[in-house]
Amino acid sequence: MERVRKNGTAALATLVALAGVGAPVMVQGCGTDPGESVISGVEALVFVQRAYERPDGTHDISGGTMQVIDYLRYTPGGGVFVLSPPSPDGELTDLTGSYEGVDIAGLDLSFDGERAVFSMRHSGDDHYHVYTANIDGSGDIRQLSFGDWDDLRPIFAPGGLVAFITNQPYTAMGTRRDEYERGEAAQLAVLSLDGGEPRLCAQNLSHHADPFLLSNGQIGFSRWEHLGSRNDVKLFRMNPDCTGMEALAGEFNRDFNSLVQAHEVQPGIFYAIGTSRNRTIQSGAIFRVDARAIDGSEALFFDVQDASFNNLTPLVPTDMSSPPSGVGRYRHPIPLAGSSNMLVSWSDGDVNDRNELAVTAPDFGIYLYDPETSRRTLVFDDPNMWDLYALPVSRRAEPPVIAPTVMGRLDTNTPAILGSIDVSVTSMPETVSGGHFGTEGVPLGEALRETTRMRIIEGFSSEIGSVRMFGLTMHEGAAILGETPVYGDGSWRAAVPAYLPYHLQPLDEYGVAIRNQQLWIQAMPGESRECGGCHSDRSESVLPRSGLPTTLAQAAGADMNTFRPIADRTELPWAGAPSRRTVQDVFNENCVGCHDGGASDPYAGMSYMVEVTTMTGEELAYEIPYLNLSDAPLEVYYENEVISYPSSYVTLLYPSAMMGDMTIIGDAPPQWVVPGAARHSRLVEVVNAESESRPGVFSWPTPSHPEDVGIVLSREDRMMLIQMADLGGQYYSRWNVAGGEYFTSMTTTY
Repeated sequence: MERVRKNGTAALATLVALAGVGAPVMVQGCGTDPGESVISGVEALVFVQRAYERPDGTHDISGGTMQVIDYLRYTPGGGVFVLSPPSPDGELTDLTGSYEGVDIAGLDLSFDGERAVFSMRHSGDDHYHVYTANIDGSGDIRQLSFGDWDDLRPIFAPGGLVAFITNQPYTAMGTRRDEYERGEAAQLAVLSLDGGEPRLCAQNLSHHADPFLLSNGQIGFSRWEHLGSRNDVKLFRMNPDCTGMEALAGEFNRDFNSLVQAHEVQPGIFYAIGTSRNRTIQSGAIFRVDARAIDGSEALFFDVQDASFNNLTPLVPTDMSSPPSGVGRYRHPIPLAGSSNMLVSWSDGDVNDRNELAVTAPDFGIYLYDPETSRRTLVFDDPNMWDLYALPVSRRAEPPVIAPTVMGRLDTNTPAILGSIDVSVTSMPETVSGGHFGTEGVPLGEALRETTRMRIIEGFSSEIGSVRMFGLTMHEGAAILGETPVYGDGSWRAAVPAYLPYHLQPLDEYGVAIRNQQLWIQAMPGESRECGGCHSDRSESVLPRSGLPTTLAQAAGADMNTFRPIADRTELPWAGAPSRRTVQDVFNENCVGCHDGGASDPYAGMSYMVEVTTMTGEELAYEIPYLNLSDAPLEVYYENEVISYPSSYVTLLYPSAMMGDMTIIGDAPPQWVVPGAARHSRLVEVVNAESESRPGVFSWPTPSHPEDVGIVLSREDRMMLIQMADLGGQYYSRWNVAGGEYFTSMTTTY
């Protein structure tokens, strides 16, 4: 029997009732039985077809391979369809057939099973926006979101809400732009089904993606987490009012890069796709993720540190390599109620960028997958389309509504509060070494008891201007809001501008970071994000160390000196920022006389060679001075391009930056600067760090340089070098870009 596509807005000739819904759907009227449902107890599916064939016959593959997040990839010809019954010869009803040039980027089903919400772009609109349609095809399709931006991957949330991701601009600087992909970073938003303006959630430097619903009423999502050497996709959660963003799974215990397309199986347990962060066409292996805290109690606690991962498709590679024949890769695992089976999209073959080389797109069809037997049963596959996002048409329980803690239209001039009850309370099994902690180190909790201040660092990316990379470092832009005091009981509280991404560094008395927190944290206006300690056990309550009802920081009130406009934040441009003191200024005034490669330079004539194989196979070689702190330009190869920086920057950062197909010939220098870790940077050990409270007392027992050769380095300049290393060794700041003087007059805090 030939399958017939019918427009859901047309007259209904023949009607059937969908199980559990009672809404009619059109069936084929040719008198041929379309067969039984492949899925027991499910009478209909709603799903998405996405086109991959261009008008000239070529396949749009690169738009799907370059990043793990299913983002902007417009190839017209798709739509939202109902399949009844779910079988290869079932009847198709096109819910979006009244639009031309359709592409769909996300789909969800209402709790009563009667409406679909989806993201659609069509020939009459250059952007993706959120729409709803009745599953039975009745009534008009309703558009919920508008504007000169893209709204993607919507889901229904309790209380008449829709959550989605958007690249709507947030700030006077525009939308965050991912440092690597250069695209506008998608952020989370929440919109009422009754209409109105969306609530934009706090930002991240890279993409948010794939919202999903938790049974407790929270919204889960995947987030591209890029902070220094961390460059992966983890699972997070938040409340529907955008508060309480925190990591759910993926920071620990996994041997793959990215977690996407998650759906809850039962409270605290999820199906998700584990894969590389790019070049696998948003597909990979199916994982069972258990994010429940291990505490032995009946109560459900989430703890990212305890999350575990069970690969339900162990033959599927989780990197970019090609799967064996017949194995393929999976997308969008959806648990089925009352069954251990799941709905998936699956394609055989490479399902990676080898498809692009072969100019042949993979064929994603819809399957029923049994994780116990690894058996796939075909539900539906149109070989000329990608069949994705399949959901059973049925009722489901609506989770409880979480009452908002921040209300109404939010004032961006209202600060958020960050803080800790006791920074020394930690469940992290780490040791801290370097400086006065020695080479053997001490347990993290013991080291954190020496915290005197908390450094709060704002992250920014290349929305500031035409900066592709921030230098020879994986770290993005960084600005210090302030270093707020930590009280004797280990507590601290600070007011910060809302919406922005921050990370924290507890400092010892020498101003050196004890630990570099490797997750961005955010907060909404008026929200308080006060944790127990430095990743304390999520299932335990942390009480003030003093035994009093409140901490010393709570009694004193939040530090307002950290609620600063952009112009008042501390940034560390390396060179080329005439309105700010730069790192190169420190070297020119204190160091170049002895470290310029001249006759008085103790490293004069010392160098090493770096041989590089480029992505195109070209062999390059560069001679790098062992140590040269002058501003003479020096050319190197980094991140697939040849670039020139001052000699000081290259000789200090290149030993830490070398990666990929690089070979060192000769004596390699120490890691003069370890980005994000002043404590382990040879430069900082040499110049040493002086106590803030005990003048003349230094962290390392070695003599301080350059004082040992008769040059006095001011405390401000010494701290600039320490902060430069702890912040990540970036070359650029906001003061380097054209128009950087704009920030001088800015009074906005975001």
